[in-house]
Amino acid sequence: MKRQKRLTLHYFGNCVMTSLIFLLLSNPMFAQNVTVKGRVVSAIDDLGIIGAAVRVEGTNIGGITDVEGHFVLQNVPAKGVLSFSYVGYKTVRVTITKDKTYLIKMEEDSKVLDEVVVVGYGTMRKKELTGAVSRVVSEELAKISTSDVGSALQGQIAGVNVQASTGQPGSSANIQIRGISSINGSNNPLYVVDGVPFDGDPGLSPNEIESIDVLKDAASAAIYGTRGAGGVILVTTKSGKEGEMRISVDANYGIQKITSGLDLVNASESIYLACLFAAKGEQIAPNYVWNSLWQNTNLFANDSNVLPVVECDNQPMSNVSLTLSGGKNNITYSLIGNFFKQDGILLNSGYERYNIRANSTFKKSRWTVYTNLSAKFDKKESPAWGLYQQIYSYKPTSIQVDPDKPTGSVAGDDNQKLAFGNVMAKFKETNVSNGKGFNVNFSVNYDIMKGLSFNTRLGTGYNIDRIIKVNPLFQVFDDEGNEIKNANTRSGIRKTTQISTNLSWENVLNYNLTVGKHAFKATMVFSLEKYTFESYYADKKDLISNELPSLGAATGESLIGVGTGTWGQDRTTTLVGMLGRFQYNYAGKYLLSASIRKDGSSRFTKHNRWGYFPSVSAGWNISEEAFWQKMKKTVNMFKLRASYGTTGNQNFGDYTSAATLSTLYDYAFQGVSGGVLNLGSIQTSYANADVKWETTEQYNWGVDFAFWNNRLTFTSDIYLSKKKNMLFPLKIPPIAGTGTSGSVVLNVGDMQNKGIEFALGWRDKVGEVNYRVSATYARNVNEITRMAGTNKRSPLGSVSTGNSTDDITFLCEGMEAGAFLMMPTNGIANTDAKLAEYQKLRPDAKLGDLVYVDRNKDGLLNDDDRIFCGSGAPEAEIGFNAGLDWKGFDFSMNWYASIGNEIVNGSKVASYQHNVNRDMLYQWSLDNPTSTIPSYRTTSHFNARTYADIWVEDGSFLRLKNIVLGYALPKHIVRKCGLTKLRFYLAADNLLTLTKYDGYDPEVGNDGLSTRGLDMGTYPIAVQMRGGIQIEF
Repeated sequence: MKRQKRLTLHYFGNCVMTSLIFLLLSNPMFAQNVTVKGRVVSAIDDLGIIGAAVRVEGTNIGGITDVEGHFVLQNVPAKGVLSFSYVGYKTVRVTITKDKTYLIKMEEDSKVLDEVVVVGYGTMRKKELTGAVSRVVSEELAKISTSDVGSALQGQIAGVNVQASTGQPGSSANIQIRGISSINGSNNPLYVVDGVPFDGDPGLSPNEIESIDVLKDAASAAIYGTRGAGGVILVTTKSGKEGEMRISVDANYGIQKITSGLDLVNASESIYLACLFAAKGEQIAPNYVWNSLWQNTNLFANDSNVLPVVECDNQPMSNVSLTLSGGKNNITYSLIGNFFKQDGILLNSGYERYNIRANSTFKKSRWTVYTNLSAKFDKKESPAWGLYQQIYSYKPTSIQVDPDKPTGSVAGDDNQKLAFGNVMAKFKETNVSNGKGFNVNFSVNYDIMKGLSFNTRLGTGYNIDRIIKVNPLFQVFDDEGNEIKNANTRSGIRKTTQISTNLSWENVLNYNLTVGKHAFKATMVFSLEKYTFESYYADKKDLISNELPSLGAATGESLIGVGTGTWGQDRTTTLVGMLGRFQYNYAGKYLLSASIRKDGSSRFTKHNRWGYFPSVSAGWNISEEAFWQKMKKTVNMFKLRASYGTTGNQNFGDYTSAATLSTLYDYAFQGVSGGVLNLGSIQTSYANADVKWETTEQYNWGVDFAFWNNRLTFTSDIYLSKKKNMLFPLKIPPIAGTGTSGSVVLNVGDMQNKGIEFALGWRDKVGEVNYRVSATYARNVNEITRMAGTNKRSPLGSVSTGNSTDDITFLCEGMEAGAFLMMPTNGIANTDAKLAEYQKLRPDAKLGDLVYVDRNKDGLLNDDDRIFCGSGAPEAEIGFNAGLDWKGFDFSMNWYASIGNEIVNGSKVASYQHNVNRDMLYQWSLDNPTSTIPSYRTTSHFNARTYADIWVEDGSFLRLKNIVLGYALPKHIVRKCGLTKLRFYLAADNLLTLTKYDGYDPEVGNDGLSTRGLDMGTYPIAVQMRGGIQIEF
């Protein structure tokens, strides 16, 4: 019975299984899956595209193309849609057809307005932007070989002024977004790298960067509140993409050349100038050249030229980058290593840096985890301060100079030996900084529900710099073997250590909701930031030897202190921020964004600690309206934008609101001779508990156009920025007991920037030639609109030539910040009548002297007579970029023009003061009465003082910033070698500069404000020429 039951059940089961199989085989709904295969190629050259994504829409089935562009997908539903996508190409969709071999041709995507840009705490499509945001991608940054990312931005973005501080290797460029943002604090923008804010330049190599987005208007930057007054630079580093591991190498090597400079006299010309000086009846100083020559006629045979000793032409530079990237199973990774080395074109200078970065992303269900690890090791060698001034003071008839010469006796009188000791001490001085930096960024994103996500990010950084400055032991002896003592050549060593840390924690809640044509986005942020800086140094004089210079190998007095130099203090800054932002988009036509940020800073007292920074912006995509559709084939994009935003500034001293004491003010109560020297301190700054935020209000109006399927794009912005309650340092009279440098910082000034920006781009294809051109134009007008109190003018920066120090740049109500206020002149006193008239103002004047003008007619020549002579800031900037590609060849060039900036040629002043400039051969004399060059008197005479307006020169220039010519071998050839790309290229930076300025270089940035445009022997910018190779596999 039981057996029969089992047979019945077995029979029934077999029937059921047979029926199911029959149904599956007969019903098309349950048909077997198929295998699809094919090849993906570029529509331009029919070459295979490696790594293109192939997906079956609505499923998890997919893969990527191989090195030839081939793909095979198995178990694909017989009915479905294949999707093909690749970065930079339009997505292709095709219906699955059984037994078909596909040939998919992908076209380049020219829809630049659909590009996604980073806007801070999120991303947006370019056509949805309501603020002024500009982007530069990695391909543009990589063209210029530089240690500083900022330098590669010059001329790329309208409204972003980039000016080299110096040409010294390892130096950072000054970047100002829409003009000066602060007088007393930093003008640099805020850097945010992968969401983590940095206090200063993050020190990245261009090879690490995927893209840079610049927030220019206050409405866009307001989401960073306290930090956004100078604009915001958002840096996204490179990350991996799913697929097989890809390896790329980019290496180049080149040389640098100095192409300009001052023309100095030789020995015979120097002797002529000495005779000319004596013929005027001037008293010859004991250390002047003629006296030395008279004592030692052997020096007539000398013809020393120290410029070739200091200026090192044809110096090498190299740059090597290695990248590994890839990913699978929801994990992507990127590992980047970079080595950069640049030998300096001036003696004892250079820079070397290693960068390592590892980025990874892991996705699992609703979780996404990001990690970013980076390290930097660098070595910077800086030349001695005042190197060029020392060159000008060393006469061509002096002893020949060899910087490798050991200690010993040299020929010449004692004055010659002292001069020789001075210049050798400068040439042997070394200043080396060894730095290490480490950064960790860990971020977790959780998708709570559809449209709602939470992200928490923790970032930390640690940087340490150890600086060793050595003035080596160098002794000069007289003919009897006795050492000639010289305080200027005293040996010594100083070791300085600087440590900075940063810690940030951000929590971001994002909510996206779409209802029909209405799209809503809401963002809430809470952030904590902490920055610390500490510095200490030890200094000791009189080294025993130069073999192993150390603090223990010196016998003189020692000095220990804190700060970056003789003065300074350790500091800690903390910030707390809260942000709310709302964005609305109706059918892509009407755009609205509003935000408010609340920030608290430890740099203010508790009464003024918190600041509120609201912003609002709106946009209208007119081209999306129904009435525009007939014109859309021609003008496919037309958008109007308007914004208002406020930002704050707290980038000034950490203890500005507190009184500070300074040491080293010792005092002998019973007199210096009979009393005991007691340790003393004085109060050098007064407390100001009422110091509060500097606030910026900015209005922005913009328009965006795109024509003929985005081949031609045009963007323009007009802005007005009002800066209120600016912090100005006011000097305190010494009678208050604060010494000669006492000051207090008060909110006593207002300033405004207004300007206009244009960006124009065109890209197209003619036959097999792809070409592109773009141009930018920016003009900014700066003005200090209010200075409280009766003092409407305050000195800001000065020029020191070694023999005199003169105030040049000023803060003055009604003028631009950093204005040059110079003493007006009226030619040369070249006739007896003109001299007699001038002697009423300056009784000691002589024929050939420079005539200063008593502008206010008060009978005195003083600072009240100064006039405005421009500034170091350009009135306008123009950038022009062009490139083309044809059959593996590529060519690009970048031009940059700075218009309307002035330069005070302090280098010329110094060479005039020492009577070594070749111009002095044509100075005024009785035999040359029509000359416009003042006669030489002495080094500190008013004929060669920097405050005279004759030293102001037009610093406008046009520069070929970069030019590149490359050739990539055809893919079918390189694939036989197991490679995917093999490209060779030649490149040059700063190849051509057109300017009227007759100094070394017209790009004199210095600190970006107080010394901007003051050429004090600034490290020149060199021409760089290099060749390189790129390999990918």
